[in-house]
Order: sequence, then structure tokens, then C-alpha cells
Amino acid sequence: MTHGLTPHDTRLVDRFRQLHGYVGQLVSSLITQAIAEQHAYMADPRIPLLTRPGWVPLRPLSPHDVHLYYSAPQADTFDDARDRLKANWPPVDGLALPTYSAAVDRYNRPPSFFQAPSFRLLGVDPASTAADDCSTGLRFTMGSYFDWYDTSEALGFEAAREYVRTGGAKITGPYREYLSSPFSLVNRCATPGVNTLTIRTSRHSSMFYLQRRTGVATARGTVHVVPAGEFQPSGGPPDGHTRGGADFDLRSTMIREYAEEFLGFPDSMNPTNRGTPINFQDERRYAAVERALRGGGAKCHYLGVGLYPLTWKPEILMVCVFPDSLFDDVFADMTKETYEGHLEGLGGRRLEDYDRFPKMIHYLLDRKKQRPYQGLPFDEQTVEEYANDPTTLPAARACLRLAWHHRDLLGIPVQT
Repeated sequence: MTHGLTPHDTRLVDRFRQLHGYVGQLVSSLITQAIAEQHAYMADPRIPLLTRPGWVPLRPLSPHDVHLYYSAPQADTFDDARDRLKANWPPVDGLALPTYSAAVDRYNRPPSFFQAPSFRLLGVDPASTAADDCSTGLRFTMGSYFDWYDTSEALGFEAAREYVRTGGAKITGPYREYLSSPFSLVNRCATPGVNTLTIRTSRHSSMFYLQRRTGVATARGTVHVVPAGEFQPSGGPPDGHTRGGADFDLRSTMIREYAEEFLGFPDSMNPTNRGTPINFQDERRYAAVERALRGGGAKCHYLGVGLYPLTWKPEILMVCVFPDSLFDDVFADMTKETYEGHLEGLGGRRLEDYDRFPKMIHYLLDRKKQRPYQGLPFDEQTVEEYANDPTTLPAARACLRLAWHHRDLLGIPVQT
């Protein structure tokens, strides 16, 4: 028996832990069913995300053509949403736990689980189709990670409960029905993830990187692009809450996540690791990635935005293309495994000189220089394998399909 609980309460706690575990254990089946039930919300048939017309532009956009707009924080408490969910987790001393995050924290806490300010998406301005004005806009205010977890990630818990209860027949429950449309961002907190497909190009071929997620709070055991992280300001909410601060920029999140997921630095958003905003130019862990992404050596492109079918989380889709020499210099100290997961597939050996120069020229180079880990071949067979795999998260599948579709525009060589 769990300490301090009656036998009835212990059974409720065990059931909660079981269902919370199912969110990860059954995630591939839950995603498949979620897509089947919400197919009418998928405006772009190429990708397994919920989208509206214009959310995925006709061609990749420069970050400069993605206009971010910031509004002062709103006084949203999401009380109605929270109240509708309280009955889903066991009470404490007869009193209902107020939120999903409080229940998870008490009964089944993941390894990395903490509150942090997060940019909350309020709306998407569809991409223009005019040849001379191909741009889009994303509108934000300030929210928090736990507001998102309590009002959006809770959809995953309800989906697991309904899926088990109906023997896999459905994932839609009362809370999803209450929210009604996934595109209504008023009655829940929708904080986006920034998902970056990383591609290393050489003369005649390219490779890409995926991560098997093992230490994260959501979607464990799935495969995702790397890096991927929450769109959040470092060091707390921006001063004055008027312009979003220095981190109100997609590349800031990408740089931070490259340092963590490629180079193995600690999670900079964890309050125990940081209390001040990141200085990307001066801090050693970020400086080389900062120069690559902002200096133009690495080409970053925006592919679109969509909603994760299971939890309706907004997913911002990016691709970053590195020339091999730049990639090898920036990520010479790349690690195969971090606290979040490990590289997928061919990431088991480090690159050698012949990976860049496949002929005899490699013997003229310094064979002692450390190089990053090998990725997966960016070819049609490998891309399709992962894009069709139900264990690959929908945002990763979307990045792969769109990058392959636009490979010529993106300048990605493909071995034939």
C-alpha cells in the first residue's frame, strides 16, 4: 500500500500511474488513432499534422520571412479547463489535485520536469502565395510550461484512457470535445516546440540526424528530429513583457538546443542551471553554433507549422543545412547520448576523413582530428523508412517529407 493512502486511494494511484505510463507506451497507436479521428483537420496531405491552408508555405522560408509578433501577457487562468480535468487523478486527503502537472509531480514524476516561462501561440498568419512576398507570421504572448502541460498535454492522458477503455476504438474524450476545434487557441495554453531537421552535406551526398527519446517528460521511446525544444525565453520572462526579449527568435531556441542535444551541455532552461538570459555570442557552449546559424554558414529554413494530433501542441518545423567542413568543426565534440536520448541508427561511429573525401585525398589530412558522429543517409529509402514509421513523431515525419520534397531548393545533394 502507498504510504498514507487508503486501499481505495492506492488503487486510484496505481491506475493513474498505469494510464500515465500508457501515454508513452502506446504513443504510436494513440497517434495513429488521433490522425484517423481528426483527418478533417489536415489541410496538407503531405504531413501528419493538423493544419490550416497556408500554415505550410509553398516553399521553405528564410527565418527573416517569418515575422514573430508579441503581445503583452493575458490574464488567462484556464480555470474552466483545469476544473474539467480534476476528476482524472487521485485526490490527496480528500481534496482534488488542481492540475495534471501536480498529479504527475506527486505520483509519477519524470526525470526532468519543471516550470518555466514559455511563448504561447495565439495565431498563425497564413503564408503569402505571391511570388514577390512569400512570408508568414506567428503571433505570441507569454505562457508557461505547466499551463501547457495542464491544458494541452492532458489531452494525451485522456486519449490513453479512452483508447484503453474502448479497446482502441477511439481517443476522443469529454475534454477534447469541450475544447472543440484544435485551431481555437483561446481556452488552452498552446506553447510550441521548435523542431529542427539537421542535415550535413558533402559533395555528392548528405546525412541527417534523429534521436531516440528516452529521458524526456513526453513521448518517450519515440524518434524525433534533433535538436528539438520548447520555444522559451532563457532567464525568465522578458523584461517589461512588451517585445518578447532577446530570445523571441526561433534561432535562439535552435542554438540552445544544439548545445544541449549535440554537445551534451546541461539543460539551460532548468532553474537549477540558469537564472539569467543566455549571452549566445560570449558563452563558450553557444558561440560556435551562434556564428554558424547567424553568420550564414549554416542555412536555416522555416518549413511550416502544424498541431501534434495527440495533444494539439503547435510544432514549428525547421531544417538546418550544414556544409560538412562547418558541421565537423562546430560539432567536433558531439556526443552520441544525452539525458534526453541517443542518436538513432548509424550514429554509432564517428566520422572519418573519407566520409568527407571518399577518395585517396583523405590520407593528406590530419587523421587525429576528432569528428562528429555519423548520421543517417539522406536518400529516398531512408527518408521514407522513418517518415512512414509510426514510432517517428509526426513533427519529425513532417520535417523529413518537406525537406525531401524541397531538397533541390534547399541545396541538399542526394547520392544516386
